[in-house]
Amino acid sequence: MDKIKCEVTSGTNVFIKANRAKVNLNASLYAVNWFSAKSEWLYHFYNFLASRSVKKIGGKAFFKGEVIKTILDENKASRDFILIVHYPGGENFKKLMESTYFKLVSVFRILSVKKFSFGFTKKQIASNSVLSANLKYAVHHFRAPVLEDSFFREINFLLRANVRITYAGVTIAQLFTQEKNKELIPIPSLMDGVIVFESNLESELLEMFASAVYKVFIEKLSSSYIGILKRTI
Repeated sequence: MDKIKCEVTSGTNVFIKANRAKVNLNASLYAVNWFSAKSEWLYHFYNFLASRSVKKIGGKAFFKGEVIKTILDENKASRDFILIVHYPGGENFKKLMESTYFKLVSVFRILSVKKFSFGFTKKQIASNSVLSANLKYAVHHFRAPVLEDSFFREINFLLRANVRITYAGVTIAQLFTQEKNKELIPIPSLMDGVIVFESNLESELLEMFASAVYKVFIEKLSSSYIGILKRTI
């Protein structure tokens, strides 16, 4: 199955569409929300209300962070927040989208966010990391022409001694909206891959990004965004 249809209203559908071959949309998916806020307090209020619906269909917030410093932005891809949510599969997300309660509270999301991008990723690496005041975090998301599974294994060779990967994934599906009798419109997705790092010190993250081997890695990519995060979930 490379497409799942969600009937949001009588005249509007949302589609989950695979963007790679041999994608199982009913396998585990990690949705990456990358956005800025028009009203931060209203967005947090939306999250509070929406969490009920997400939990009901088996979803769970995996990671949330706020950008506190941009290190590299090659394609004007800077945003204020990243939220990674784990869903058991595409059919679970369909139930969420078709939920009357979720559709009502989603009004607050529309009112509170801007420059919103979204993509479903397949987990390549994920740790059991939990929110800690003693850890520092960073995100590197990027465009790349080809991302094989082996690509993410190679990242381990770039890590400094005290730097770990919290999450690494490759985008395998996008969302599209469709009004009745009209063409599909894609929800923006700015990344082909994403890596969230953690370390005891911000300086260790900065030294890794500035290293010669990491610069060579960046040169292999089409474009990159790197930022330091304050983790909140």
